[in-house]
Amino acid sequence: MLLIKPLNSLKWALHFLCSFLILTLLTACDSQEGIQQVSYNNRVDPTVTEQPAKQEAIYKFAMVKGSAEDSKAQQAFIRYLSRSSGYSFKLVSLANNSRSVEQLGNDDVQFALLSTISLTPAMAEYGVQPLAKAAPPLHQGDVQALFVVPLNSPLTKLIDIKGQSLALGDKGSLSSALIPLVTLANKNILLEELGQLSYTGSNKHCINSVLDNTADVCAVSAAFAKPYIESNQVRIIAASSYYPSNSVASNLYVEEEAQKNVLQALLQLTLVHQHLSLTNSVIPNKFLPINAKDYTPLSDAFIRLKLNQLGE
Repeated sequence: MLLIKPLNSLKWALHFLCSFLILTLLTACDSQEGIQQVSYNNRVDPTVTEQPAKQEAIYKFAMVKGSAEDSKAQQAFIRYLSRSSGYSFKLVSLANNSRSVEQLGNDDVQFALLSTISLTPAMAEYGVQPLAKAAPPLHQGDVQALFVVPLNSPLTKLIDIKGQSLALGDKGSLSSALIPLVTLANKNILLEELGQLSYTGSNKHCINSVLDNTADVCAVSAAFAKPYIESNQVRIIAASSYYPSNSVASNLYVEEEAQKNVLQALLQLTLVHQHLSLTNSVIPNKFLPINAKDYTPLSDAFIRLKLNQLGE
């Protein structure tokens, strides 16, 4: 009897301990309900936590479509530009400069090789930014306007134009309208000080106006005036500054760093121009930086003429 009581006490203690452990486990299970179970066998995709790689910038460069040789030179130029600038460039060949201006302004292309005749309205209408200008030797191919008079004219310098009649070419012409107007402004000669200002519609009509004495002075393209000067039909009383025949420009959406890198590549082109077989091609052999402020008077003159035309 003495042995039975301790055994019963031990049995009761074990029973109580088991009940307590079971209750504890059940409570723990209830507290874990709704907690996501993670399997350590499933690893996280490392690309989720890695910083995304920087995408390579791809720019489109527009040039006017030319001959097969021109196309070959343009492709070589684009390859050089890609290697030298650190960006990827794709050549876009277009039918004319007007199309290049439109695509540049609409961001269909980011860079373009434009004539100054096209660059001026591009700056005025789309805010296109010139980066570098072609620098041909001895200004060959550069655009310049000349003020010419008949051989027997008493006028000898540009200031003498005050009170006289001036003939220009077409209103939209760079060399026989925009550049002459900017030249007069640079010399502080106001249009109101002229006796008369007329637009003849072309270089030829402008020259004819001084030859038949219907105008005292004609402002005309230097290239067009050359044979008339050489044949002693007219003489020069003043000349404008030179403006490059071609320039590289970008639109407003190109980052400033990219513009700087492209400009640097263009400035170094002269070192490899011959090795790239670009000689005698449409690609200039030398570029110089452009100060956009030098072109602002041209774009302003274009806007003024455009507004005058709209008001007619």
